[in-house]
Order: sequence, then structure tokens, then C-alpha cells
Amino acid sequence: MNIRRFPIALRLFLTVLFTTVVITTVSLGVLHWTMQKNFAKYVADVEMQKLDHLITNLAAVYGEYHDWGNAIQAQMLQIEGEAAPDDYDKLSHWWLRRQYDIALQQRYFEEHTIVNSSNMAKIVQNKPALSNEELSILKLNLPSEFQPFEGLRFPLSSNQNLAKIAQNNKDGQKTENTTNKKQFISMPDRLGLSSRLSLYDAEQQFIVGEQSDDQMAFRPIMVDHKIVGYLGLKPVLDQDDALSINFFSNQKRYLLLVYGLTIFASLIAALLLATYFKKPIQRLLNGTKELTQGNYLHQVTVNRNDELGDLSNQLNHLATMLDQHETSRRQWVADTSHELKTPLAVLQAQIEAMQDGIRKPTPEHFNSMLNQVSSLKKLTQDLADLAQAEAMQLKCYLATVNPWVVIEQEVENFIPKFEQANLTITTTGEGTDLQLDVDRFKQIMVNLLSNSIRYTESGGKVHVHTEQTATEWTVYVDDSPLGLSDEQLANLGQRFYRVDDSRTRATGGTGLGLALSAKIAQTLGGQLSFDHSPLGGLRCKLTFPKQMKQ
Repeated sequence: MNIRRFPIALRLFLTVLFTTVVITTVSLGVLHWTMQKNFAKYVADVEMQKLDHLITNLAAVYGEYHDWGNAIQAQMLQIEGEAAPDDYDKLSHWWLRRQYDIALQQRYFEEHTIVNSSNMAKIVQNKPALSNEELSILKLNLPSEFQPFEGLRFPLSSNQNLAKIAQNNKDGQKTENTTNKKQFISMPDRLGLSSRLSLYDAEQQFIVGEQSDDQMAFRPIMVDHKIVGYLGLKPVLDQDDALSINFFSNQKRYLLLVYGLTIFASLIAALLLATYFKKPIQRLLNGTKELTQGNYLHQVTVNRNDELGDLSNQLNHLATMLDQHETSRRQWVADTSHELKTPLAVLQAQIEAMQDGIRKPTPEHFNSMLNQVSSLKKLTQDLADLAQAEAMQLKCYLATVNPWVVIEQEVENFIPKFEQANLTITTTGEGTDLQLDVDRFKQIMVNLLSNSIRYTESGGKVHVHTEQTATEWTVYVDDSPLGLSDEQLANLGQRFYRVDDSRTRATGGTGLGLALSAKIAQTLGGQLSFDHSPLGGLRCKLTFPKQMKQ
């Protein structure tokens, strides 16, 4: 079954695009929904800003009567006549309209220029018999459509007067009445606000006006920093009327245009982002292919300060390490074959000489051949042990051991060799209980002592001593010249490395002893390091951790 493969760049592209589409769709959908839901209230709130004078007047009325019912009744009683029982209920609906007219007049006076005093004087001179009412109208300089009309007269049982009030409030025309009682200017309500006004008390209980179950816009009426009531305005717009449908249709077209442009922009952005990430990923992929083909010198160049840049640096570091390991492996094979070839060549030459009769099969010749076989055996054993140690497969049998006792025994065994090399060895130290493999520890000490005999000049000294702390036990093997340079000291402990190759071959060294000793020490939980000796030669420092007491 074939599984379709989706590149990471394609996945990133689709993820960014899909996320942008979802966010844009939800955002514009919510915006359109909230606009439809709250637009009518927003328009009503804007219209509410035109009712500042009315709010101020209502606050003044309440401040005078301290109760909305008293204020309405008191002002209605100023109209001439005797009221029938239901007259106040009929007229209370128009009381709020009268307050609106007064506020509208105040606003008109503020927005229009009053006739200057010189013109006023000319008019008065031409017509000196003006009444107070005519003079006030003249001062207002109102157009004819704003001429005053007289007040109302009870009773209203025939409903003719009430119908005339409604018609006059609708048309803004003058009321025909022969009396001179309580006149006020009726202003034309071009915005239609008065028919949608309502008054509520401090608990938002309806008092007078147009009551509606729809969402209302409210403005508080404040007296002495205390809310005494609310002026309500019914929204003029409805989602189902033609004006709203046309408005929302236009808005939907704009939103669709924005939606299309957003999707197109997100498409471009997602494509650029996917390309931005695809290039370094492709370089990393090519770099890994080069490594699998054995080209460890290939370097990946990704100039980025992010995880991809870190990955490229680590990949380059891995390539360098693999190159070093490959070089080391080749050197290992070359050195091993070289070390095996030398004793085998000598042994072959001796055997061929005996076969040709050049050499006789004497005990001395057989002993020389046995020495070559022993060298081969030691070399192969060291190679096997080093390979096991590097593979963490070196077998060790730990036991509680006093290492200083083992060192003294090995030094005693090496005394004849030191005397033969004309070297002096001294020991000072003390032991402690450690968890060690006795045979492996002996192997380390034999290699260190043999190395000192091999590289210390005749008449030199070798000093073995110990040092310990609360957590560690250390043994030092110091010898006198030959000394080592810093470069030689840094390479010491590598496989087949010899400070003096000819001297080592003459003394039977394989170049594996110190490298094997370091690996064995590491396997036993210790550490073998090298430094310049105070005696002028090499210092070998072997450290093991002490046993923790239970």
C-alpha cells in the first residue's frame, strides 16, 4: 500500500493558509453579525447626542418638582379649562413632545444669528404698536413655518382638539385658537425623534412616551450627581427594512472584498514562508545524503539564528567527527597491519634462513623466533583488550583490594629490570580499600613501570608515591628524562603513538600500553592522565574514587 507523501513545505503552506482562512472567516463573520445586531442601537446612540438640551431641561423639571408625575400634572394644569378624567392620560403622551420642542427651540437659537439691535430699532420705529408677543417673535427672527400657536383648552372629550394636536405636531403648523393662553413655538421634527422618545424613572420603569419591546438606547438624567431617570430612544432602523437591507448588502460586498484580499495576501505570505523554510531544510537533506555516501568533508551552510541554524552546525560537527573517526579507523588498520607485519617478517626470514641452510636450528635461533611469537601474542592480546575496552565489553571482576599492596608486589617483581636498565626506583605511599579488578590493575601498573624503564635514560630515577583525599586515591609514577614536549604530551595515550619509535622497537614496545591502560582505568571507574614530572621526565597520574561508607 502506497502512502502519499506530503513535504514539510507543503504542510507548512497549507497550515498557514488554512489558519488564516479560518481566522479571517470567523472574524469577518462575527463582525458582520455584530454589525447587524448592534447597528440600530449605534444609530440610536448617535441620535442621542442631539438630545443634550432635552436632557438638561428634563433634569431642570425634575429638580423643580422632584417627581415625574408631579411635573407632568403641574405643567398640564397650566392649560386653560377643566380636564376630563382621561384628558391627562391623552395629553401626557404629548408632554414629552412639548419638552422636545422647547429643547429644539433652544438649539435653534444657538445655531442661528439673532437680528442685530439696529435692525430691531428700525422695525420698532416703523411699527411702534407691537405687542410683547410680537416683539418676542421678532427678536427670534423665526421663519413663517415656526410661528407660534396657542395653548389647549379642556375638555377634549370630542377628541377634535387632540386630533388637531397630533396633526399640528406632525406638520409643525400653527394651531388656530382665539385665546391668548400659554403659547409656545412648535418646531418641525425632521429627524422624527419625538415620536420615538420615552421617559423612564431611576429604576427604568416606563413613565411616558413610546414604549417598545425592542432594544432601546438610554441616557441617564442626572440631578445633583444622582440618576433620577432615563430618556429612552427607540431605534429607527430595522434589519428587515429596505434601508437596512441596502446598507448591509453594501457592507457585505465590502467584507467579501476584504475577505478575498486577505485570502490572497495569506496565500502569498504562506508561499513565501514555506519557501523560506524549504531551502535550508533541502540543504540539510543534501548534507545528510553526502554523509551517508561517506563524504565527511561536506559542510552545510545555513546562515540562520534559529533551530535550523543550530541543526546545520550540529550536522557539520557530526561530519567533522565522522571524518576524524574514519581517519582514525584507517590509521588503526594501517598501524595494526604494520605492527603485525614487522615480527611476522622477522619470523619468516628466520624460518626461510633455516630452510635454506643459512641458519642452523640451534636453541638460540629457536629462542629468537619464540621472542617474535611472544611479541605477536602480546600485540594481538593488547589489540583484543583495547577493542573490548572501547566497546565497553572488557570483562572485569571487582573485589575489595588494597592497591598499594599490589603496587609494592609489582615493583618488587620489576627490581631486576630496573637494575638491568641502571635505574633507581623508590616508593612512598599508603593504601586504602578500593573496588578493583586485581588483574586489570596489575596490567595498568605493569604498563606504567615498563614505560618508565623504556623511556628513562640510564642512571635515571623512578619515584612511585600516593596521595589521597576524602573522596579519591591517587598514585603517581614519576621518572627522569627523557622529557616530553607539550605536543608529545598531548598525543600520549593514543593508539600506536610512540615518542621515540626506534627506541620503542628496540625495547619491544607496541605503542598500545598507555592507550590500553587509560581505557582499563576508565572501565574500572578511574582516570589516567599525563603531565610533566618534577624529575624532568613523565608523570603518570592514576586516580580512583574511594568507597562510600554505608
